[in-house]
Formats: sequence, C-alpha cells, structure tokens
Amino acid sequence: MSKLERYRHRGNKQVNGWLEPGAIEMIAALADAQTRLKVIGHVAEIGVHRGRLFILLALLRRAGEKAVAIDLFDLQHLNIDQSGEGDRVKLMANLLRHADTKDFLIHQGDSTQLTGAALVALAGGKFRLFSVDGGHTADITAHDLATAESALAPGGIVILDDCFNELWPDVAVGTMRYFGQPRGIVPFATGGNKVMFCHPAYAAGYRTALAGCASKTDARKFLGCEVLCLSFKSSTFAERVGGQAWWRAVRDTAPVRILRRAYRYWAPH
Repeated sequence: MSKLERYRHRGNKQVNGWLEPGAIEMIAALADAQTRLKVIGHVAEIGVHRGRLFILLALLRRAGEKAVAIDLFDLQHLNIDQSGEGDRVKLMANLLRHADTKDFLIHQGDSTQLTGAALVALAGGKFRLFSVDGGHTADITAHDLATAESALAPGGIVILDDCFNELWPDVAVGTMRYFGQPRGIVPFATGGNKVMFCHPAYAAGYRTALAGCASKTDARKFLGCEVLCLSFKSSTFAERVGGQAWWRAVRDTAPVRILRRAYRYWAPH
C-alpha cells in the first residue's frame, strides 16, 4: 500500500485537525481528474494547523511539484478569530511520519499581507490544488480567495473550508462578498464541509469526476452556477427502501397503510 493510500484510509486520523472522510475522497478524485486532463501546478494551503489536509495535498503531488504551507504558526497573537492554531513543529513531525519534507516550503505570516503573485514567485509556478482554511472572518476569507484565484494554474482548483459551517457564518459572508462581482472561477461542487471552485471550462468535467464519490448527490445552484452537492452520510433504512420500485407498488395498499400508521405512532420521536 502506498503512502497516499495509507494516509487516506488510516494515517489522516492520527493527525490533529478537521478533515471529513468525504473531503478526502473528493480531493483524491479531482487530483486523478487533473492527471487525466494534464493539469500541472503546485499545491498549497492557507491555514495548515497540524497538517491533516496539507499532508494529503503533499501526497497527491507529482514529480517536480512543490507543497507550500501558509500559516501564522508562531504569530498566534494575529489569530483574531481563533480559527485553528498552526504548530510548525507538529506539522513537520506529521509530514515526516506520513509523507516527507521534499519540495516543501513554509510561509509564516498573515495571509492578508500575501498576494498570489508572491506565492507564485515562492513556488516558481502556479498552483493546481489550493486549500483556503485560514482566518474565518469575512474580510480574511474574501482576501484569501482572491490570493488563491490569482495563483491558480489553468484547471486549478480552490478548496474552501467551512463555507456552510454553522459555527463560522462569516466564511459564507466573505464568500458572497468576494463573488459579488464577476470572477474568473466558479463553484462546481460542495461536500465534506468544502466548496470547490475552478475555471468555468473545467467545471463540468470535475463534476463528472465526482459523480461516483458519495452515497447521495444532487444538482443545485450556488452563486448562480450549477454545483454538484455530495452527501457522504449513510442512507437511512427508510431512504433505502423508499427508493425501491416494489415499495412504491405496495405502500398505498390497505395493509401497508395500517403498518405505516402503527410505525409512526410507536416509533421514537
């Protein structure tokens, strides 16, 4: 089993942080799609914490691609909303355990003082996978999205965390603010507590690449664009049975109606 497979299935649970299994499957599927589409570029994350997602990005690199970690690290007095607590020592230890430190770059500092051009200069090229998980205020979210978009390679993907997280509503505010005017990227998928953005020409292909990842999918609109919404929750018994043709054929017969009423009466509420 490769390092990537070990990390996807077990290793990520050994790193402190927040990363839903569904997000892992989405990002891995999109990286495979980028390989097929010959999308090239580096990987980066703003707000790496201890590296739980960053390590996955690093493991998804191909030869010659760099991984750039952007975080406040020792400058926690600038962490105005206390969204995470980057630890450089623990990040390095986790990288050594699950990946390596080859072609790995650190930028310690306030992401609002950073530009996409500066990151491109640091890495020596643009990025194909760029995670935005830094400060969770509206202003910081909007700025970090701008940084990620301006550093994106053709076919690159911006992965935004916590946009629909009820504990961090300002992320949604910052997202809506940023997309209040036309941008060069569009949303194409949601799931695993992530929203994915890319250049419009790649959106349909990436939605297709994600179609088989989740237990349930649906097409919706977000920011005026078609997005594939993925749910990784296990289907309930009622959902599994309700979709069956045999159930639709018998559900309205008299004996089944009696059983359904009895179930609704006695089922726990």
